[in-house]
Amino acid sequence: MPGPWDTILQVTERSRTRALTAAMGLIFLVGVIVLAWNVPLPLVAYSPGPVTDATDSVTVEGAQTYDTDGELVMLTVAGQDINAFEALVAAVDPSVDVLARQVVRRPDESDEEYRRRNLELMDQSAQTAISVALSRIELPQDQWAVYVTGYAADTPAGEVLEIGDRIVALAGQRIEAAESLADVMEGSAPGDRVPLEIERDGQVLSYEVELVPREDDPDTPMIGIYVRQLPFWVDIDTGIVGGPSAGMMYTLAIIDVLTPGSLTGGHVVAGTGTIDIDGKVGPVGGVRQKVVAAEAAGAEYMLVPVDNLAAAETAPRGDMELVAVETIDDALEFLRGLATA
Repeated sequence: MPGPWDTILQVTERSRTRALTAAMGLIFLVGVIVLAWNVPLPLVAYSPGPVTDATDSVTVEGAQTYDTDGELVMLTVAGQDINAFEALVAAVDPSVDVLARQVVRRPDESDEEYRRRNLELMDQSAQTAISVALSRIELPQDQWAVYVTGYAADTPAGEVLEIGDRIVALAGQRIEAAESLADVMEGSAPGDRVPLEIERDGQVLSYEVELVPREDDPDTPMIGIYVRQLPFWVDIDTGIVGGPSAGMMYTLAIIDVLTPGSLTGGHVVAGTGTIDIDGKVGPVGGVRQKVVAAEAAGAEYMLVPVDNLAAAETAPRGDMELVAVETIDDALEFLRGLATA
């Protein structure tokens, strides 16, 4: 018959076994959590991103601008690669969507390549927005000039020219159209040096620039700059935001800045949508997150591409009204019909 000490020893042994089992379970749980946190998944989580008033990004020189009331809120989304733990958290957040990484990234595309591609898309979108906006404003056609909007890397012209310079003359010939630059360079060769006059900050400056070969045709010379024909200098500071989805809002912002009164009538209007040269508004990604961001910014209305309306309506929101648009003219018609706040 076991004595009291035997009973105590058995209880102690069971307690040690339970403690060891609990410790092993805790270690296993910690290991699972650490693994879930440190092992990335081929998934991207989209959440509402920062917002800005699109009119604050517009710079105009050489033309009258007008103060605006209300806001034209440009929306963004924040996308990030996630681990298993973050995927579980995102699954219960109605403002976050999780997508397969291959849906938003090209195969084998690095982070830097993805970033650069999106910045290029934003720049193209901004330039299209400028063209569409100016086409909706009555402007004297005889005052348009050629402006430098960018330059190729490692070219002599890039060392002396600045974005926003107005081209006055090349090789002694006055430049009034972008096509004139190529006409003037006929008969020249890469390596030739030609005089170039530009206007910057109201001053005419003279340089002698070396022509460089075109990448697609080494025998044909070029200055190595990107130019646009504009009635005055218009620029959009896109910052570090990438992608083409701000095109419609940038277009509206330029029109608002260059025309009397306020497009919004004093209301806070958010929106998203690409823009093409004909003024068509195209669909974007992350529209559900943009609805959440728009309402958080205090928007009363949100302009949404027609193709995104169904998805936008599934996002959590309160009283903010969704307005479907197909073209920039649809957006302008809606805004001009708003009563003054």
